[in-house]
Amino acid sequence: MLRNLSEARGAEQTEDTAKSGADLRLQAILWSLWTLVVVATALVRWRADVIAQRPVDILGLVIYAALSGSIGLVVMTMLEIWLEPQRFVD
Repeated sequence: MLRNLSEARGAEQTEDTAKSGADLRLQAILWSLWTLVVVATALVRWRADVIAQRPVDILGLVIYAALSGSIGLVVMTMLEIWLEPQRFVD
């Protein structure tokens, strides 16, 4: 019985390993885009303050970056569900 379980588990692990490469690639792309959006949001806010010769509003910068990060996480999750629905089905 133990041998049957280990053989079945070995087949599942091989299948999971093949899927995990595509999963990791999609996750790496989505996380990279999310990071780029958060950094770009902070950079745009900072640049607007510098061009207008105003003092840099750190609190506003943090709020806008956190807001874009939160919205980005929701969008990223929706994209993952849309592109790979089999990962979210139990």
